[in-house]
Amino acid sequence: MNILLVNDDGVYSQGILKLAEKLSANNTVTVVAPQGQMSGTGHSFTLYEYVNFVELHLLDKVKCCAVNGTPADCVKVALNLIMPKTPDLIISGINKGFNLGTDIFYSGTVNSALEGAVHNIKSIAVSQEYTLENFDFSSDFIVKNYLRFYDLLPDDAQTIFNINIPVGNNKDLAGVKFAKLGVKRYDENYRLEEGFGYRAHCRVILDEDISQEDDIWLYDNKYITVSPVKNDWNNYEYFEKLKGETIL
Repeated sequence: MNILLVNDDGVYSQGILKLAEKLSANNTVTVVAPQGQMSGTGHSFTLYEYVNFVELHLLDKVKCCAVNGTPADCVKVALNLIMPKTPDLIISGINKGFNLGTDIFYSGTVNSALEGAVHNIKSIAVSQEYTLENFDFSSDFIVKNYLRFYDLLPDDAQTIFNINIPVGNNKDLAGVKFAKLGVKRYDENYRLEEGFGYRAHCRVILDEDISQEDDIWLYDNKYITVSPVKNDWNNYEYFEKLKGETIL
C-alpha cells in the first residue's frame, strides 16, 4: 500500500517517525510534515505566502520532507509536488496528546486527515495520551489494524476515523470502541507574561450530558476510541425546516 504520513507536531516528532519506520516494512511510506510545531492550526492553509519544502534523510526506505506550512499545507504539497502517485491512505499522527470531542475543530492532526477527505483519499487521524512516554504501543496498534480501518472506511472517502489511545497496554485497557464525538467545555483565560504578551490557559470542563457512547467517556474509561467524522458541515434536518421560509 502507498501511504502518506502527516502530522502537526513536526517532522522530527517520534510519533510520526516511529509509525513510518514500522509501516515501511510492508508498504511504500512517505512522510510530509511541518518543519516545526503546528498544533492548534486546525484546517488552515497558506494562501498569501510562499510554501517550500526540503527533503531530509531521517529514515531508511522512507522519503521524509519538511514543509514550512500547516498540516493541511503538508497534504496539499505532498499530493501536488512530492508524491508521483496519489496515496491509497493518509494517516495523520501519531499525535502527542488526545483529540477528543470538540478538540477536533482546533486540531491540525484531525484536520489534515480531513484534508485527505477533501481530495477523496481514505484517511485516519491517530492521537495518544500526552503522558505516554513513547509511541511503541500506539504504532503497533495502527500497524496491526490499519488495513481493517481502510476496509471499514466508506468508498467515497468523505468520512475519516479519529482514533485516540489512552494510557495503558493490552492488559489494562478495556478494549476498542467506535464512539460518537463528545462535547467538551473549557474554562479559558489569558495570562500576561511580562515581556511576551498574553498566553492562553484552558481547563477542561466535561459536559453534563456526556453519554457512554461518547469518545470522552469511553477514553476516560480506558477504551481506545474510533470516531467516524464526516467532511460535511450541512445541518440537513434544519435545512428541511428552513427551506420553506422567506426572508424579506
